[in-house]
Amino acid sequence: MHRLIITAPHRAEFEEVAVPPCPPDGLLVRARVTAISTGTELRVYRLIPVDGAGHFLHANVPLELPTENGYSMVGDVVEVGDAVTGFAVGDRVFVPATHRAVAAMPAHLAVKLPPEAPDEQAVFLSILEVAHLALRKGSPAPGENLAIVGQGVIGLAALAYGVAYGFRTVAIDTDERRLAIARQLGADLALSPAEPHFHERVRDFCNGEGADLVIEAASVWPAIQTSMEIAANRGRVVVVARHTDQPTFSLVGDPFLQKEIALLVSYGHPPDGHRWDRRRSFALTLEMLAKGRLNIAPMITHRFPWHELPQVYQRLDQGERDLVGIVLDWRNT
Repeated sequence: MHRLIITAPHRAEFEEVAVPPCPPDGLLVRARVTAISTGTELRVYRLIPVDGAGHFLHANVPLELPTENGYSMVGDVVEVGDAVTGFAVGDRVFVPATHRAVAAMPAHLAVKLPPEAPDEQAVFLSILEVAHLALRKGSPAPGENLAIVGQGVIGLAALAYGVAYGFRTVAIDTDERRLAIARQLGADLALSPAEPHFHERVRDFCNGEGADLVIEAASVWPAIQTSMEIAANRGRVVVVARHTDQPTFSLVGDPFLQKEIALLVSYGHPPDGHRWDRRRSFALTLEMLAKGRLNIAPMITHRFPWHELPQVYQRLDQGERDLVGIVLDWRNT
């Protein structure tokens, strides 16, 4: 079978490996489709570490080569471990697996999919949940204004949830193509920070007070600055994107100190047993997809056969911002 590996900065290739054995407490899943988490996977493709010392590729994951990439797969169960209950061969599941033809996965990480949830939408489940977590962390109340800075897959996903939950939404990005997608998703206002009177337009939309909640999903410090500028006094800013650059402004200087903004970060589901732990939050997202209440179709912009993934990474690395929601088809491997 084939799996994608990163062998050096800006170098990805497929290698032929044996099909992994099925673990006693796990499943073997044959891929139908995988999805690209563009921000995270591009950082890995460039081999940019998450720590200043350059030792870790992800939190608690050493930077070692070769390394696999990705964390989103929909596929069919082809083998079930002896200790596993609740799954059967033929089940269609989501698993947080890398780009590969067959994945061995602990059963507790697999999620059965309702028949109404299409493959190419369900494969974004983990990516959607990153945005879902950020929205929950911000605790918006009914009637509040929600702004999302950065309209990549995470930002667009946050927008889709905001629209589904009925908040007044502002989508912000420097790329008109991504703003067009935001409008298709139902953003009430979509604009670039480079537009004339940007701050005034956002403030006017937000009843003259700024956004109650801002989700920053652009992965650069200037986006955090923009988020804090447009937040209302005593508003909340939730940073969901990982940042490897450095700030050029003071978070506690003028005018931010007197605004009393709550600056929050979002990372990972709460422990099992929490009202919105991984299992419950995933179930809600799948129910919303299955019932058509969470509209993400416009953000799925490109579909490629699996073997074109290295070329897709090259295009992302070269700055092709029209590539947003990307699905890879593995059904002809």
